[in-house]
Amino acid sequence: MKINYLIAYDIREPKRLNRIHYYISKKATALQKSVFLITANQKDITTITADLLDRAKTDTDDIRLYPIHKLDNIWTAGKQAEKLSGLYSSFSTQPKSSLGSRLVARLFGAK
Repeated sequence: MKINYLIAYDIREPKRLNRIHYYISKKATALQKSVFLITANQKDITTITADLLDRAKTDTDDIRLYPIHKLDNIWTAGKQAEKLSGLYSSFSTQPKSSLGSRLVARLFGAK
């Protein structure tokens, strides 16, 4: 089963940064310069994390992997919003109204 993941990194040394950026950019969609969205199964994620560990220096570099169980939980605005809106049918660039915001709107007429 494929799951969406957010991969983010902070790499200190430019040569390692370039290697890791090139590797991830071939497998995932760039959201920002060091933040990527990938859809992968467990086997692929295991391979990717092992490959990243081979390329990183874990005492100084920081690489993180966050599972995103529902793409509806992602909200974007700005330059990348249009790029991402066509990738996934359920992807939304509009914030969902919460019960609290609907209540405030009803009480105070705010939008």
